[in-house]
Amino acid sequence: MYAVAEKARARGMLGRIQEHSHRFYPYLLMAPALILIGVVSMYPTLYSFYLALTTVRKGEMVFIGLENFATIIASRQFWQSLQLTLIFGVFYITLTMLISFLLALAFNRGLSLGALCMTLIFIPWVLSEITSGVMWRWMFYRDYGVLQNLIGPLFGGVTLIATPAGAMGIVTAASVWRSTAFTMLLLLAGLQTIPKEVYEAAAIDGATKWTAFWKVTWPLLRPTTLVTVVFLSIQVVNAVGMFLAITEGGPGRATEVLPLHMYREAIQYFHFGYGAALSVIMFFINAILAAVYIRALRSESAWA
Repeated sequence: MYAVAEKARARGMLGRIQEHSHRFYPYLLMAPALILIGVVSMYPTLYSFYLALTTVRKGEMVFIGLENFATIIASRQFWQSLQLTLIFGVFYITLTMLISFLLALAFNRGLSLGALCMTLIFIPWVLSEITSGVMWRWMFYRDYGVLQNLIGPLFGGVTLIATPAGAMGIVTAASVWRSTAFTMLLLLAGLQTIPKEVYEAAAIDGATKWTAFWKVTWPLLRPTTLVTVVFLSIQVVNAVGMFLAITEGGPGRATEVLPLHMYREAIQYFHFGYGAALSVIMFFINAILAAVYIRALRSESAWA
C-alpha cells in the first residue's frame, strides 16, 4: 500500500510539474523578444530618467535632483510650446477625423474607380515625414512656390510660411494630408463591420439616411472613432518630423511644439539633462494616452 501511495504521489508531482512547464512555455518563447525590447527600449528610457536628474557643469555630470523639472515648470517657453502643441492637436485631429470620415463613408458606399482613388490617397502615407515636409516647404517658397503663388494673393501677397499663423497652418495641412489615408482606413474598417441587416431593419422602420446615420452608424462606430482619436493624440505629442522639415520651429519660435522644443534643447543646445526632463514629461503624457488607448480598445472589443 505504501509503495502504491508513493507512486501515486510521484505521478501527481510529475503532473503538476508538467502543468507548470506548459504554463510557462509561452513565456519562454517570448523571452528573447522581451529581452531585445528591454535592451533597445527600456534601457534608453531608464537612462533618460537618470539624465533628467543631472546636468553638465564644467564638463562633468552633476546630480541635481528635480531642479530640471522646476526649471521647466518656471519656463515660459515650455508653456508656450505646450500651448502650440494643443493648438496643433485640436486642428490636426479635427480636420483629419472630418476628412477621413467623409472619405470612409464614400468608400463604404462604393466609389467609382475606388481602387485608383485609394491608391492616390495612400501615396502621402507611404512617403516619409521628412520627404513630405521638404516638399510642402518648397511649395510655399516666396519666389517659386506653387501653392504660395496660387493662394498667396488671397492673403495680400504675404509669404505664408514666414508668418506664425501661416506656418502653423501649413504644417497642420501637411500633417492632415499625410495622416488622412491611415485614419480613413481605420474608420472604413469600422464601417464595414456594421451588418447591412441593421440598415435594412432601420429602413423598414421608416428611418431616413440621416436618422440611420445618427441612430445606427454613429453609435456602432463610436468605439472605433475613440480609438482613432486617441491614436492621433499620441501622434500629436510625438510630432517633430513635419515641423523640423517645414519650419524648423520658425518663424522665431512660433511653431516650436513640445517635441521640437525637447529636440532643440537636447540636440542643438546640448542641454541633455533639461531635454531628458522634457522627454520624461512627454513619456508620462504618452503613458496616459496609451492607457486611454488600451481602454478604448477594450471598449471596442466589448461593443464588437
